Amino acid sequence: YCVYDGFEPSPGNDENTTSPILFYTGNEAPIEEYINNTGLMWELAPKLNAKVVFAEHRYEGESLPPLNLTEKCMSYSSTK
Repeated sequence: YCVYDGFEPSPGNDENTTSPILFYTGNEAPIEEYINNTGLMWELAPKLNAKVVFAEHRYEGESLPPLNLTEKCMSYSSTK
């Protein structure tokens, strides 16, 4: 996952110090391939003073889950 909080207001500002989180669940590619190609996230974040969170939801490559998972835990994974 990747978290960017550079658009959040600094604590101590007179502005509201709470801000939304824009969460991108990813797609069928490594996070490095799409993080800079999601324009809407990067356009909205500064306007909303938001934290941006990108997550990878796939089980392949370097994002494999721990090997001690049961068959039931892996029942929703796919090679497609």
